[in-house]
Amino acid sequence: MRFFIINFIFSIVFLSLASASDNLAVVYTFDKQNDKRFNEFTSKDLREIGYFLNDPHHRVNDAYEVQFGKTDLELIGFSSILNEEVVRPLLSIDPRLGGFSPFNLLNYRKKSDNVTVVAHLTPEAILDILEIKDKEIHKKYIASFKPLDDLIQKRLGGKKSYIPVKGRAKNTMMHFEIAFEEPEDIDDFLEEFQEKFEFAFETQGFVIAGFYNIKESFYSEEDAMPMYTSFWSYALCHIPYSYTVFDGKDAFPVAGIFAPCSMYIYVKEGENKLVIGMPTLSAWASALGITNQKKLNYINQLDEDIPAILKGLGAKVVANGNPLLRK
Repeated sequence: MRFFIINFIFSIVFLSLASASDNLAVVYTFDKQNDKRFNEFTSKDLREIGYFLNDPHHRVNDAYEVQFGKTDLELIGFSSILNEEVVRPLLSIDPRLGGFSPFNLLNYRKKSDNVTVVAHLTPEAILDILEIKDKEIHKKYIASFKPLDDLIQKRLGGKKSYIPVKGRAKNTMMHFEIAFEEPEDIDDFLEEFQEKFEFAFETQGFVIAGFYNIKESFYSEEDAMPMYTSFWSYALCHIPYSYTVFDGKDAFPVAGIFAPCSMYIYVKEGENKLVIGMPTLSAWASALGITNQKKLNYINQLDEDIPAILKGLGAKVVANGNPLLRK
């Protein structure tokens, strides 16, 4: 009898872990408009549990209507959030976590059904896309999402459900390195690089939708990342791409859980090398099960354009893996 009970408990735990890893996103649906309360929640309530809002974009659908003359969305907003206290120390174990730091707390509403949706990626899906296996990171990062979901249910409510993972791309990450000669002043060098980086992407139709200096935090004077000279996270947006995927014909706004693209860039202390990484757009497509060919064409094009821009800045493609362990 005791053996049966132990096996039963083990089975329940195993199934719960399996189901968690099979979920791509957590979704909350509301039969009412709660835009004002949601914006207050992201800017104020989340601070209670250590999450901070960075460069929010509340009504991206307005930009769609201006640029393309129409939108099928009554609302789509991106709220990039980050728990620094949890993430900053983990970046010193594996910097690839910067690929979703911050990550998006999405909210949207279609004109067709007037149902408001709030959603975010699960930590398990994030770690899988980033190919991070470290047990300490898994334990602490996954645990940090429970207070977030508890607070959403407590303060916003909504009907909770999940989106399953539909598939996995062959290449979920892209990695680059840019070697440089030791400069007289590292701050001047990095500032000059930022100007070149932003100009290169903007001239190719991208928008710098956000910037987060993770090392030099706005919210903490403590240097929790002494092994890095600098550590940034850029939010990249491409309006025609996002309109094609999230809005218009066959609108798929829930794909906004991945938006904007988060690209991390860092310099490790004692090294003259910029290290750059971000998830591929094909990782989005596979995880969401996107089959619309027009959307896939845009996704494939950006997966070519982004490396081309970085190569133009002197970057070399490197294999996936924790950069701190690369020999």
